[in-house]
Amino acid sequence: MPQCGAVRLLLISFFAPVFLKGIPAPCAETNPATAIDIGTRKQLFVDDRFIASSRGVELVMNTPQRDGKVLLTTDQTWEQGNVIGMYSSVLKHDGKVKIWYDFRQPVATDPWQDLRVSYAESTDGLRFKKLNVGLYDLDGSKENAVVLPGPIGGSSVWLDPLAPPEQRFKNQAKVYPSTELHMHSSPDGIHWKKFATLNPGPGGWDTQTVVFWDPNIRRYAMYTRKWFRKTPRLASYRTVRRLESDDLLHWDNEQIVMEADEIDLATYETGTPQPPVDFYGADVFPCMGAEDVYIMLAEAFWHWQSRSSTKGLGPSGFDVRLAVSRDGKHFQRVGGRKPFMSTGPDGTFDSRYVWAMPHPVRMGDELWIYYVGSNRDHDRIIDEAAEGVHLTGIGRAVLRLDGFVSADADYRGGRITTPLIRFSGRHLELNVETSGGGSVRVELLDEQNRPVEGFTKADAVAINGNSVRMPVRWQTGDDLDQLAGRAVRLRFHLQDCKLYAFQFQK
Repeated sequence: MPQCGAVRLLLISFFAPVFLKGIPAPCAETNPATAIDIGTRKQLFVDDRFIASSRGVELVMNTPQRDGKVLLTTDQTWEQGNVIGMYSSVLKHDGKVKIWYDFRQPVATDPWQDLRVSYAESTDGLRFKKLNVGLYDLDGSKENAVVLPGPIGGSSVWLDPLAPPEQRFKNQAKVYPSTELHMHSSPDGIHWKKFATLNPGPGGWDTQTVVFWDPNIRRYAMYTRKWFRKTPRLASYRTVRRLESDDLLHWDNEQIVMEADEIDLATYETGTPQPPVDFYGADVFPCMGAEDVYIMLAEAFWHWQSRSSTKGLGPSGFDVRLAVSRDGKHFQRVGGRKPFMSTGPDGTFDSRYVWAMPHPVRMGDELWIYYVGSNRDHDRIIDEAAEGVHLTGIGRAVLRLDGFVSADADYRGGRITTPLIRFSGRHLELNVETSGGGSVRVELLDEQNRPVEGFTKADAVAINGNSVRMPVRWQTGDDLDQLAGRAVRLRFHLQDCKLYAFQFQK
C-alpha cells in the first residue's frame, strides 16, 4: 500500500470535510484493470488525484500578478456621473477581447432605470475602445456603447456551442427591481433579444449568474446565489448553488456548492446574528484543456467589524477565494483559505472590493483574469484614503497557463508517484518552473512498481527551465510509443521547482 505523504496531510488540515466529498482518496491502491485512462488529456496538480504517494512535496496555490492599472472605466461624455458595477463579463472571440460592463449611476433619482450594459473591445486586451453602436438613447443621443438598456443588473456573456449562429452569444442577468432572471441571445454580442424569463423560487437570483454547456454531463450548468432567509433577518446568509438544464428554460438538480462552514464562521464573533462572511457569488468554469477540472473563483463577502457610524458591519468588502472540483459539484478549497485575489492598497481603485469577471482569457501562455474593483464598499462607504472620490474600474491579473496550483518541492527535493494510468501518444510534456539549480526527472514504473527499463531515474535527463510545455527525455530519447496503452505509474523526482501539469502528446 502506498504511503501518504505531506500533500495528503496538508490537504486535510485545510479542507473542511464537506469539500473532500467526492474527491478520490490518494492512498488507495489502484488495480491495473482500473488504471486511470488519461489518453492525451492534460492533467493538472490542482488536487491529489494524481498523487498516490509523495514525499517532500506541497500543493501550493499561486496568486495572479496585478499591476494596479485601470484598463477600462467610465471616461466618456455620455458616462459622466456613472460607475462600473461588479457584474461585468469578458470573452475572447474573433481575435478580440470583448467586455460587457455594468454601467450605472451610483446614486440616482430612479436607481432601477440607471442600470445598463455597455460594450468595449480590444485587439491586445489592454487598450479598449467603446463602440458607438447607436442602439439606445441616453440624454437625447444614441451616440454611446449601450447594448442592453436598464433596468438590468449587469451581464454574464458566454458562447453556446449548441446554438445556431444567430443565437451563439448568450447572456443572463437579474432585472431590477423584480426577482426575475432574463436570458438573452445575440448573433454578435451587440444586438440582443430576450428569449426567456426565469423565476428563481426560494433563494433568488441576486448575483452574477454563470451558465455554460458542460460536455461532461451533456447538459447546461448554472451557478448562482441561493439566499437562506432566517429569523431574525440578520441571520440570513448567501451561498452559491448549482443547477442543470437541457434547454436553458427548465432547471433541476439544485445543489449548494459553496457556503461558509464552521471554520469560516469561527473567524470572528460579530456580536450580531450575522455571520462574519458569506459567499456573494462565484465564477465557475471548466479548466481550458483539462476537461475534468472545474475552477471556482468565489466572491467572499466579509462583514464582521462593528461600525459606530452605520448600522452595518464592516469591512463590507469582497475578495476572491479559489476552489477546485473534478465534477463541478463537490469543491475543495485550496491555499489554506488564503485569498486568491486580495483587495488593493488603500487609496487605489480596488481597495474595497475585487470581483473576478467570467471568465479568464487565454493570452499566449498566460491567463488574464479581468476583474472589477471599487474603493467603495457594499455599505457605500468610500475608502478614507481616496478623500471622498469614488473610483471604479476594470483591471487585469495575470496567471501562468494552468498555474492555479502547483506541486512544489524545495531545495532538499521531493517526489510524487502517480496512481496507475494508461496514456496515448508518444511524448510527455510538463508545465514546470525550476530555479537555476532546480530540476525534474521522470521515471516510469510498471504494475508492480518496478522501474521500466530505459525509463528509470538513472536514465532520465534532468529538466531545468521554465516552460508550459517542457519536453521530457531519457538517455534513449523521448519516444514512449512502446508504453502507450499499458498500465504504468509516473514518478516525478523534484528539486527546487514547481510542477503544474503533465500531458502526453501524439
